[in-house]
Amino acid sequence: MSTVTVLGIASIVIGFLCIAAAFHTFMKKYPTVWPVAFGIGAFIFVTVIPVILAVFFATMPGDVTR
Repeated sequence: MSTVTVLGIASIVIGFLCIAAAFHTFMKKYPTVWPVAFGIGAFIFVTVIPVILAVFFATMPGDVTR
């Protein structure tokens, strides 16, 4: 597996942990800033970073990413 693939998988795992943390902090009635912050982090880790990796790095011709 290439470095870009590993980074993408790690980013998605971190994003799902952020989703779980947002749910946990919401259910435990923590201040609103915590679930929102985890939700924003989840959005970035699950969507933004994998898309950037896929569009700009995984599509490079040749074997540049290894």
